[in-house]
Amino acid sequence: MIHKFHIPVLGLGFSIDTPLKVAKYGISSVVSVVDDELIERMRAYHCNDMEYVPIPKKAEDSRARRISCYLNMLNTMVDYDFEELKKLPFEAGNELCRYFEMLPDDSQLKQGYELMLEYPDGERKTIFQNILRKRMEKGSIDVNIMSKVDRVNHESGMGLTGDENSDALAALRGFAKSRLKSSLVLSAGMNPRLYSYIEEFDDFYPDENNELNKKIILKVSDFRSAFIQAKFLAKKGIWVSEFRV
Repeated sequence: MIHKFHIPVLGLGFSIDTPLKVAKYGISSVVSVVDDELIERMRAYHCNDMEYVPIPKKAEDSRARRISCYLNMLNTMVDYDFEELKKLPFEAGNELCRYFEMLPDDSQLKQGYELMLEYPDGERKTIFQNILRKRMEKGSIDVNIMSKVDRVNHESGMGLTGDENSDALAALRGFAKSRLKSSLVLSAGMNPRLYSYIEEFDDFYPDENNELNKKIILKVSDFRSAFIQAKFLAKKGIWVSEFRV
């Protein structure tokens, strides 16, 4: 993370599409996936030049699929905006310069940018600018799941739809199957059923290069809570990358 802050969940409507506004500037943010109806409406709203295939509420595994499709859409749009930003010339006041100007003062990338501005126009300055572009990073699209918000769903005339289709587990499945390479922020206490379900997905384990495609962040209130939750996950081989208070 090239910035020293991130934008946390600010409720459902306020932060559901925050990455579209800030990720291209290298700022990470957290998206809530509690309400899949809102997510589906937002996907329809933002799919201007992209193919939009509605996912009905009664479709098979609709909640997880809605979340996956929405997160994939965010990822595609952020990638496009970020690449377009990198193509801009270094001209005062434009979005590319704003990217570097918003970095913290002790950032090596910002210091390099300020040094580049002192260079006279020419080949060396162009090479310097290309190096800066290659070192740019987009903000992470992190996802929040409130562990205790885990309603067990019913299907008319069929009874319970199964543990894996509860709200929290379906949301986890939607995130796990998305193309995002980011973090899952677990908050609102511990849910053993949800935590056990994490081990079903390979992206939460290190790959052959010892890198995690999807990381776990625990949002906790005290040390005891952090210790209990982290110990539970560690026994299953799940890494906890960060604790937030």
